[in-house]
Amino acid sequence: MADADRHLKFSDNAWDWLGKGVYFWEADPRRGYEWAVEACKAKGGEPFVIGAVIHLGNCLNLMDRGSLDALKSAYRSFEKFHARSFPGSPLPENKRTTKGPAHNLDCAVINHLHQMLAENVDADGNPSPLPPFNSVRGLYQEDDPVFDGSKILSKTHIQIAVLTPETSIQGYFRVPEAQYR
Repeated sequence: MADADRHLKFSDNAWDWLGKGVYFWEADPRRGYEWAVEACKAKGGEPFVIGAVIHLGNCLNLMDRGSLDALKSAYRSFEKFHARSFPGSPLPENKRTTKGPAHNLDCAVINHLHQMLAENVDADGNPSPLPPFNSVRGLYQEDDPVFDGSKILSKTHIQIAVLTPETSIQGYFRVPEAQYR
């Protein structure tokens, strides 16, 4: 989709929890709007929500055991890569900042996995049978428990990072305010 490149922001921050990509909330326009309100407070502008028809394609689904196994292997490979490339330097860290969580380690490992697949190698440097990922999907748990003693958090949501917007995003539209306010 040619317009996706012009209209949708590709995020490539070192702290993005799903690595690089165009980010979406899955089936939760209200949470998307809450995020937009906070972003507009900091940067200005009018908050709104877009919906999209997304074909996940080859998806690194962080709620799937096979994907989690691939991520574990990528972490071991990333440790070796980091030690060779930055001797004596600590690995990036996931940490809490004044602006919220920074997932620097998660981001680095996921992006490392993408790079390995782009180079057609697995975690051991052997030819990889896996094609590159089009998207990453994960369950993000945040905020306070929904009630005292609960492990269910009030802003838990599924997020998607699309790496190939030109082929994965079939279309997008502005969501009517009545669906999220």
